[in-house]
Amino acid sequence: MRTDDADDLGRFALDRLLPLCRDRFADPAHGGFHERLDADGAPLPLGTKRLMVQCRQIYVLSHAALLGDRSGSAAALAGYRFLRRAYHDDGHGGWYFQASATGAPVDRHKDLYGHAFVLFMLAYLHRAFGDQPEGAEAPALAGRTMDILQARLAAPHGGYWDRASEDWQPDRTLRRQNPHMHLLEAMLALFEATGERRWLDEADALVALLETRFFDAATGTLGEFFTADWSADPVMGHMVEPGHHFEWLWLLHRYADLTGRAVPPAADTMFATAMRFGFDAGHGGIIDQHHRDGTALLRSRRIWTTTEAIKAHAVRQAAGLAAQPGVLIAQLFRDFLRPAKVGWIETMRADGTVDMTALPGSTPYHLFLAGAEVLRLEGAGKEALLF
Repeated sequence: MRTDDADDLGRFALDRLLPLCRDRFADPAHGGFHERLDADGAPLPLGTKRLMVQCRQIYVLSHAALLGDRSGSAAALAGYRFLRRAYHDDGHGGWYFQASATGAPVDRHKDLYGHAFVLFMLAYLHRAFGDQPEGAEAPALAGRTMDILQARLAAPHGGYWDRASEDWQPDRTLRRQNPHMHLLEAMLALFEATGERRWLDEADALVALLETRFFDAATGTLGEFFTADWSADPVMGHMVEPGHHFEWLWLLHRYADLTGRAVPPAADTMFATAMRFGFDAGHGGIIDQHHRDGTALLRSRRIWTTTEAIKAHAVRQAAGLAAQPGVLIAQLFRDFLRPAKVGWIETMRADGTVDMTALPGSTPYHLFLAGAEVLRLEGAGKEALLF
């Protein structure tokens, strides 16, 4: 990877993406962050705001502050105060799934995916704003959030139930690997933020769950949907998302860095499978979905799959393994970033034409983290980000 590739993505993250989150996604009238913008950067009146989107936006502004640009600090802290007011369940504990635009809970169920992003966000909030009351309380709040997940969502055969009612009655009909992947991401971030062994112990358990439940060595694929005992779901168990192969690979390298252990062997296999069946050789980028046998199921391409492939290639290159992050960064700009009016192109059809230009508030997390990660792996450090 050339330094200018990393710089291009880093510049996009701080020069274009950060102002968009700070000035367009942030909702000064009602608090928090808008769920979605149109292609011109104007808020779309959806009427609701998901917990996960609020957490991802606070993460972007917090990470930017860590990298030296604190221009989004006020928006981050105001967004966090909105989050505490609108989503925290003071009666049963944990966090609601969705609130109205003004901050009234409208979907009170409890969601593992959303809680994983609460924990991830709290790690970055503490690192960036530990000298403020909001950041200072983050480690204790993360501890209480994890306590209730372990008490109320821990499931037989390892891992957690995906969702529960407001009073934590679990839904046992379907289990997914994806929330567990993001929970691992949160555990690693919290360990980096606090140094507390608790978070690394939980990461150990989640990596073991990947190796024993999610990853199928016979096909070299990562399952998405499972029954209560982690058997493949009879309807959707054949589906594979190569973007998650890349995301897990990056996390397993981070896990190895933090623990001093070898990268689990599943990482290389998942990378090879994703490149063989997930890479679109004709248009570039990563298709959304294929079968366990490699047959393409959904040839559309979302921007997040390319950002995760960039992270995976970058971490492999840093480890001395074959990878081409620069090629993917160039493709990201060509297809998803340069054609956009304000932010990015979200989705492209199988034939390479644009499918979606509205800007989901969940996507900046993928873009910003990819930009920060390639710069970190270049060894550029904080100074290189202060252009």
